[in-house]
Amino acid sequence: MKPSSIVVSFLVTVCAVRAGQPLNVVLVMTDDQGYPDIAYHGNPIIQTPNMDKLAASSIQFSDFHVNPFCSPTRAALMTGRMSDRSGVTSTNTHRNYMRRNEVVMAEFFKASGYRTGIFGKWHLGANYPYRPIDRGFDEWLGLGNNGLATCQDHWDNDRMHDTYWHNGKPEKREGFDVDVYFEAAMAFIKDARRRGQPFFSYIATNVPHWDWNVPADWLKPYEATCSRERAAFYASINRVDHNLGRLMAFLDKEGLADNTILVFLTDNGSDVPDKSQDAYTAGMRGFKGARYEGGHRVPCFFRAPESLVGKSRVIDGLTAHLDLLPTFIDYCGLKSPDRELLPFDGRSLKPLLSGDGTWGERMIVYHHHNGQPLKKNTRAVVLTPEWRMIQEKPGGKTELYRIREDRAQERNVAEEYPETVTALKAKYDAHWKALDTRDIMERPIMAKGQEMRLTPDITNAGNPITQQAIRQGRPITPVWLLEVPADGRYRFEVRRWPRGVEAAMSDPIPPTTDPDIEYIGHKTYRIDVPGVALDVAKVELTLSGRATEKPVKKDAASVTFDVDLPKGNVDVEAWLISSDGKRQGAYFVYARQM
Repeated sequence: MKPSSIVVSFLVTVCAVRAGQPLNVVLVMTDDQGYPDIAYHGNPIIQTPNMDKLAASSIQFSDFHVNPFCSPTRAALMTGRMSDRSGVTSTNTHRNYMRRNEVVMAEFFKASGYRTGIFGKWHLGANYPYRPIDRGFDEWLGLGNNGLATCQDHWDNDRMHDTYWHNGKPEKREGFDVDVYFEAAMAFIKDARRRGQPFFSYIATNVPHWDWNVPADWLKPYEATCSRERAAFYASINRVDHNLGRLMAFLDKEGLADNTILVFLTDNGSDVPDKSQDAYTAGMRGFKGARYEGGHRVPCFFRAPESLVGKSRVIDGLTAHLDLLPTFIDYCGLKSPDRELLPFDGRSLKPLLSGDGTWGERMIVYHHHNGQPLKKNTRAVVLTPEWRMIQEKPGGKTELYRIREDRAQERNVAEEYPETVTALKAKYDAHWKALDTRDIMERPIMAKGQEMRLTPDITNAGNPITQQAIRQGRPITPVWLLEVPADGRYRFEVRRWPRGVEAAMSDPIPPTTDPDIEYIGHKTYRIDVPGVALDVAKVELTLSGRATEKPVKKDAASVTFDVDLPKGNVDVEAWLISSDGKRQGAYFVYARQM
């Protein structure tokens, strides 16, 4: 068959699929699993038979990249735009709130008649209108704004028999969290079919990210070869692998495999424990958070009907997470939502997948400013097909690597190729000029019927973000930025412990224990520690500089303030005051319009 005939045949096939059964999309992304953490990529210890099977039957993108850490990756994936444009530069504080004007992947699917669902970790904003169900998802089951055992997570979640947000309301479900997510995703797919709708299902696990809590039996395959922490890390990945196998079998059984795009990727480089102790790196330098290759080069397996993308193979072009949304728009014929669209940085992968086009040159830029505003030429990496340029700070040492011949980034050739450094810096300058680098602090809206849950990790300050820190009574700066949509009366309920914990403001609480799981965690995220007592005699609520105090009644779990507020922005502070006048930031505030 001549090349032109191949193209015609391909287009006819695409049209036939769209005219009959629209393509479905399932997107699976794990948390802190890197390129080396898959047996298919040469890891000599981990066992991932289903990931290996998927890789062998998929298009594998061998030079595929994401951001070096969590929230920015999710912002770029959801928008098709470099995360720096969306205001998402951090994993906590208001700097992981994706700007309201960003148009999200789920909105394109929803505008095209798809049923849309997310199962797992969102990490792009808490409270209305930043939750998944405010941004195009019909179904949401997962964590709050951050990860396991952070302040926004439900109290005492430990991966087993946890409480999740289900369409904005807390709901307890039995079992290990990965099992819960995949089970819910498959139920969602069945429901979409009953409704006669195509589906977009986004499964974003919060493993293997620490804490690495797993049942003791799951450690056995690795006990002889790994530390307990690394064994739990690998065991977490094994549970994703197990469920990925269940998902693929489900798609086969339901007759969906031939009409579904299935994509597997991860959100940043590996965060494997005991990195210095012979951790497998697949020949790359760096781990999660690094601007070296090990921080952001990840697996991407793209399985689709062979009539659309051809046979399984490896594609070696510079590709990224921000290419997936344009690709889905292209293959699924997605319509645009009825609001202003922002220009993509990503490209459709269709020319690479179909083999009927060229990819050409491109440049991708990542910054690593976790918790801080963006600064030009600071903690940046520039990626092109041939080069990686790393800039630490203005006037600092520049690193340049010929990446195709030096994947381990062992030889800095900046001094040998000054003209390349100059050219890349000029391109970076043009990119920076095009960014909107204003430090916009997105504000949740106190809309009617939407209760706010305010916690230390979503303040306008770099506070401790863990439930362990709250248990220990560590000090915080309790300032939250909100928007009041209309003149009216509003209620603020201030607490030492969150709702659901049966304890008074000044009471201690016991450590958490769960016989069904082993607590194998990051040292700052553990919840199996006691909650200390604080002397809380009064509570002060300050709204944009106006302070009101109330005494704490004996055995009271909270203090409530009902106040009249005008439309506009309000800065909220809540303080716990001891009997001798010492001030401590309050940890939980529940706020709503009355």
